[in-house]
Amino acid sequence: MSSTAPNGTTAHSPWERLHVGSDYMSGHLGNGLLCASATWATWATWAAVRIRSVIVIGCISLSVSTEALPAQSVFFEDTTVASGAQFFHKPNGLAIPGFQDWMPAGLAVGDFNNDGWQDIFWASGGTDPDHLYINDGDGTFTDAAADWGVAVVHAACGACAGDYNDDGWLDIYVTSFGNGSNNQGQVGKNRLYRNNGNGTFTEVAAEAGVNVTGVTISSGYGCAFGDYDIDGDLDLAVTAWFASAHGNRLFRNDGDGTFTDVTGSAIDFGSTWGFQSSFADMDGDGWPELLIAADFGTSRYFRNDTNGSFTNFTIESGTGLDQNGMGQCVGDFNQDGLLDWYVTSIFTDAQQPGLGEGNKLYMNQSGHQYVETAVASGVADGGWGWGAVAVDMNNDTWPDIVEVNGRPSATEFSGEQEYVWINQGDDTFLEAALDGGMTFQAEGKACSYLDYDRDGAMDIAITFNNATNKLYRNVTLGGTWIHLSFDTQNNPLIAPNGMGAVARVRIGEKSLVGTVDSGPNFLGTSEICAHFGLGTARVIDTLTITWPRGYVTELTGVAVNQHLVIVSPTKYDLDGNGSIGASDLSLLLGAWGDLGTSGDRKADGNNDGVVNSADLAALLGAWGGR
Repeated sequence: MSSTAPNGTTAHSPWERLHVGSDYMSGHLGNGLLCASATWATWATWAAVRIRSVIVIGCISLSVSTEALPAQSVFFEDTTVASGAQFFHKPNGLAIPGFQDWMPAGLAVGDFNNDGWQDIFWASGGTDPDHLYINDGDGTFTDAAADWGVAVVHAACGACAGDYNDDGWLDIYVTSFGNGSNNQGQVGKNRLYRNNGNGTFTEVAAEAGVNVTGVTISSGYGCAFGDYDIDGDLDLAVTAWFASAHGNRLFRNDGDGTFTDVTGSAIDFGSTWGFQSSFADMDGDGWPELLIAADFGTSRYFRNDTNGSFTNFTIESGTGLDQNGMGQCVGDFNQDGLLDWYVTSIFTDAQQPGLGEGNKLYMNQSGHQYVETAVASGVADGGWGWGAVAVDMNNDTWPDIVEVNGRPSATEFSGEQEYVWINQGDDTFLEAALDGGMTFQAEGKACSYLDYDRDGAMDIAITFNNATNKLYRNVTLGGTWIHLSFDTQNNPLIAPNGMGAVARVRIGEKSLVGTVDSGPNFLGTSEICAHFGLGTARVIDTLTITWPRGYVTELTGVAVNQHLVIVSPTKYDLDGNGSIGASDLSLLLGAWGDLGTSGDRKADGNNDGVVNSADLAALLGAWGGR
């Protein structure tokens, strides 16, 4: 369908827009042509009215306004039914231990068939098979779980996506309580679906060594992939809610399709009631920390010691103040270039000792030091909080927070709304979920971001325990944007899909930073990307990607409003200029010797911790290549 705007131009339907988008960018942005201010004001007013009634106009997200929208503006359309990605989550209480059946409901976002469109794996709870919704590229999804071999009936809990064997195809890890009937769960039933690259998965968890987390009690909850030892393959951190089960696990990827459990030797989880793990380089040294959102005051901040191990730095860092940590997200909320940490918890109207203070927002002061500001920032009250993501919903350059919540059989939380906190750019947030159309109220669990229609506005997928899932399409009239994904197949020392990379965008006097971490939240992960809202910017002055191991790619004069795939430098292209020559040799010689704790390890081509004659010979052998 299409309609006519007040100035006579044609406004395409959202799916027509996808096809005309590149031409529109070339004609209206690439050449710097903008509507006259009076015409634009008329157009923007008309568009805002249309969007408020959830009728989307074409190409509007590809235009540049002379003024940004009010920071509180964000609008959603519930496309769950129309997209075909709808199911009812129904947990199998007898298969889930300890009457926890009201907590699980996971999902994992990823482009599982490499067609450029984001797909969604949804855990169904154990009564029905899990679902794999493959994106059809026209606003709809097809449930292909049976064809792909993942339509399994089991008490699935959490999920995460990552290319663990670096073959170019995203795999899925799923924590599971199995199919027991005694309310105890079954040990060793976690699943690892290896993507075969042909529209099927093979379950290989036992073969890979990651099927067991808790030994005495089935206890797996959230999970996350990340390359903590920066050797180029994805490691796996899995959380467990029962502290007595000792089921929190760190699995080191051995690079041959198997993992080694290094819990106890590389990390001591102690008595941690873990809900969700996440890897993120919080101090900018190139080595990702491990962050654990955990219940009963046991959230953990593990500093990466750069030698394959972690130190519990929770107290020293000023974190771990959340009384009932459940979900989490990471983002640079105040644009100071440092990653901050948001942890969801429980907020009660009547505060009680050890309960009810709500969410915590840990603002990074550098050097692993944080100041907690949730109350002052206006994001403490998220009800009985679960999943949360940090993402710029209105493309105004400031990352916002979307949080879901819910607690059955609790009057205070009955019918409580979900939360969308819009960043005001002054260290405060304004809540806007109901006004923006996110009105469904149930037991929200996982909450993940993705641009499923590729229009540059980030959408939200939510799992609800014992209720219908939701897919909210973002129809906000926002600013310009850039959406980055990463191809690392030409360098085995950089983690797949750029996991762990840091993207920096400079537009005028403003600098933005984002990390590629797949957005772990609570029992779920998001699209593996770096998305930046750019406000009124017409061009990106400088786009810099700092890859794991210190490789750098820098682009200048980058066009806005595009999905851009950035290819990593090859192993011996140390300066990232696309060819191997004298400057790469100079960088290698400058790094000669033992690298110690340095995160800049690109000159160490054989990953033995030392730059020496073996690396020199390999670089010379690649001389003149790319």
